[in-house]
Amino acid sequence: MLAAALLVIGMSVVLTLDDPRLRFGPYLAGFGLACLGWLGLMRTKPPPPMMLIIGLGLALRIWALASAPAFSEDVFRYVYEGRLVWQLGPAAPFIHPPEQGPALHLAPELLDEAWLRINHPEISTIYPPFSQLIFALAGGLSWVFGHPLTWLKLLLVAADLGVWALVTRALKKDGRPAHLSLAWGLCPLVILEVAREGHADSLSALGLALGIFAFTAARPQLGYVGWALAALAKLNGLVVLPAAVRSTRRGLVTGLAMCSLLATPWLLAGPSAGEGLAQYAQRWRAGDGVFSGVLHLSGWLLGGPWARFGDITLTQHQVARGLTVLLFAALTLATLYRPAAKAQIPARAGTLLLGLLLLAPTLHPWYVLWLLPFAAAAPNFKGRRAVLVLATLSALLHHPGWLELTEGQWRDLAWVRALVHIPVWAVWLWDLAPKAKSGYASAATRP
Repeated sequence: MLAAALLVIGMSVVLTLDDPRLRFGPYLAGFGLACLGWLGLMRTKPPPPMMLIIGLGLALRIWALASAPAFSEDVFRYVYEGRLVWQLGPAAPFIHPPEQGPALHLAPELLDEAWLRINHPEISTIYPPFSQLIFALAGGLSWVFGHPLTWLKLLLVAADLGVWALVTRALKKDGRPAHLSLAWGLCPLVILEVAREGHADSLSALGLALGIFAFTAARPQLGYVGWALAALAKLNGLVVLPAAVRSTRRGLVTGLAMCSLLATPWLLAGPSAGEGLAQYAQRWRAGDGVFSGVLHLSGWLLGGPWARFGDITLTQHQVARGLTVLLFAALTLATLYRPAAKAQIPARAGTLLLGLLLLAPTLHPWYVLWLLPFAAAAPNFKGRRAVLVLATLSALLHHPGWLELTEGQWRDLAWVRALVHIPVWAVWLWDLAPKAKSGYASAATRP
């Protein structure tokens, strides 16, 4: 099959490059070819056999597992924090940023090459309890068997395969073909960002997929459990919970009880537990689209990068982030204004997440993994095509790493970000406007 061949050839190009950051052109070519094959497989008639899909997905994951992380150092922080808790306790990642490692009299193996590659070592962890639990499990296994990076990536791939199984079950429960699950299972972005890069977003995607399956199967209590689990992995479950609350309260108490575990870091580490999150909220900006326009608007409103109002100083970034929160609140109100049937909960939740990522000041390629379970299995999700386009174009957002290596400067080019965001918005708005489409179609058919 041509589509399968394109997928394999494209992934072969990507996974055989010794450093994709230095060879960014061939990387993009290989990734684009793989995505063409992936999208083609979803449109193949008749659909490919599930055994072929599963076998291909497993083979590509095994190959990616053997490849070193290329575009992100996040996984090295996971490795360090997962081993740190075994020596200093579960509060340690929230109290001690990695740069303090030498002063803590840690075991020498903790200050290895993984520790040296941690990005922003001056900042303490931002990862909630479920993610920390998985990091610690990998760290414990590595004390016994060695190879901490391998154990961690294996656990994250196990979560990734759990997502695939859950979206497949959701599709079957809804009476739709199981092969639609390859929107997750054979997505090149999923395989590379989890099995090669080792991103913990597969953990939050596992909770989101559990929620999609449960709400599709009319099991709201389990759905709340899934989305609370997502929040305990990376907080994104808090964004989708309102979609469930608007339609059913059954299971809400369970979900809130689980979400209360988010307070655990503060109970263990005190006020310092939130410093990493505060730094992230204030400083991070990468891969954004709409936020760039909001930032320019904020500068115009303030008359510069900052302004004083009495004793209060407001910066351009503070105003922009506040306006972005208001924009997302407006999207949430518009999405949830009318009550909907329980079957519509996953589609509404997917809409909220898609809007969040397109409005936010930070969009990394691995964040798109949050959306792909919805594209694979959420019934009547009108953002499906936009998510698939975003998953295909998101590799462009790795370009600052390439520029840093080749030019010595981290630059996030506005025109590259536009190449990602504009097509996604265009496809999403087109799919949200069925009346306009039908009117256009009827006009086009008139003599």
